[in-house]
Amino acid sequence: MLEDEETDEVLVKPTVQYYERYLCPEPMQPGGGFGWLNIQHHIERDDESCLHAVRMRREAFRMLCQSLENDYGLAATENISIEESVAMFLTTCGHNEVQRTVARNFGRNQETVNRKFHEVLTAMERLACDQMKTPTVQQRKEFPRKLRANKNYWPYFQGFIGAIDGTHVPVIAPEENRRAFWDRFGEASLNIMAICDIDLLFTYIWNGAPGSVHDSRVLAIAQQTSRTFPKPPPGKYYLVDSGYANKKGYLAPYRGNRRESVRYHL
Repeated sequence: MLEDEETDEVLVKPTVQYYERYLCPEPMQPGGGFGWLNIQHHIERDDESCLHAVRMRREAFRMLCQSLENDYGLAATENISIEESVAMFLTTCGHNEVQRTVARNFGRNQETVNRKFHEVLTAMERLACDQMKTPTVQQRKEFPRKLRANKNYWPYFQGFIGAIDGTHVPVIAPEENRRAFWDRFGEASLNIMAICDIDLLFTYIWNGAPGSVHDSRVLAIAQQTSRTFPKPPPGKYYLVDSGYANKKGYLAPYRGNRRESVRYHL
């Protein structure tokens, strides 16, 4: 059993700190540059202002709001519009803002911001499942029309079904395991692996690796643990960069030697 002081230190104090930072309601903020009306003005003024505010241009923002409302169940309330809810979500994700800051800027309490964030997140997950579809085995066996129509690629890359690469996304890592998230630049990140097809459309994403994990290891983990990983059929392959092994189903660039100048762009 923990003593009273240990209980306060281990259980009570972290809980109170978390509540005060993320969940403690704050009063509505008055004017003076804060609030949704001010943010809405920046979104609607021009593309540059909208891009700065929510990380996307005006038309993309309008289309996203309409799609989430019409197709994915996001609903407005008497006091908060679809646009404000989506703007809260995009501000949190696009600017890496904490809940307290978003609440202050939008003139809302933190409970409202938290609730709206998760409502939009649920709708966004549904949208993502519709937009990013992993090709079936039969589709991976076919030859894409765009590939066959390009004489620079056909028939030299007739086995091509997509390209694989990784990218590091900055994250706030858990203190107890922070070192595992350090990438080669000494920053905390997630190593996210993505696959795209010849039309540059994402067909698969795997985001389960801390930043210290090498690209080739991320691919191996995805192959071993993901039931939806689109494995290349016989005679087909993914193009990968030099961070991956050149093996059956995965074609890496020819490395050559130090005296050779290898040109990769067609």
